Amino acid sequence: MKSWGWGLGRCWECGEALVPNEVAGVCPPCRWAWRAMHGSDAVCQLAQERVGSIVFGVGFRLGSKTQKVVHRMKYGGFPSCGRDLGRWMAQGWPAPPQNAILLPVPLHWRRHVRRGFNPPQALAEGLAKGWDLEMQTTVLRRLKHRASLTRSNRLARQEALRETFGLGDRRPLPHRVVLVDDVLTTGATFRACRRVLHDAGVDVLGGVWLAMG
Repeated sequence: MKSWGWGLGRCWECGEALVPNEVAGVCPPCRWAWRAMHGSDAVCQLAQERVGSIVFGVGFRLGSKTQKVVHRMKYGGFPSCGRDLGRWMAQGWPAPPQNAILLPVPLHWRRHVRRGFNPPQALAEGLAKGWDLEMQTTVLRRLKHRASLTRSNRLARQEALRETFGLGDRRPLPHRVVLVDDVLTTGATFRACRRVLHDAGVDVLGGVWLAMG
């Protein structure tokens, strides 16, 4: 496996010296401890039950180690980490249809400014490169800024996400898209985005997530 962008250094998980086949600054032994899901039919079925759509990729299940990976990707200020993880996922999952456009779930502009980047977009950039697909970032926009829904149940998420997303300023709209997000929990975010896109005549083929809770 190829090393992407971090160069030699030390694994941020265990502190050991990195070798040229690390992913997102993590040494191979630490990465092997991830509960990876590449190509798992059981994972696809479980994720599909949550979102009611095709699953084109899930990186790993959330656990004590992988939670740190997601946290670093989202809050560590390292968009290259997300790109590395996207390319790593693209090696283990078949690409969506070639006429599909990857669509990262957007952040509200206030949160985007605070973090400096959108983690799902960084993940989608890596996937797009690994799968040789196009990615677009202006089709969807987040209309409401709210607190994190990490600890919310399915019903609370659905209510909180009502009318949270809308169409962006890109015209014409793509015909077929695959949504990309960092974490799949109840599937409420995916369904909220899919509803907006379907109402506009866009075919949402399915989704990709770095982690599944």
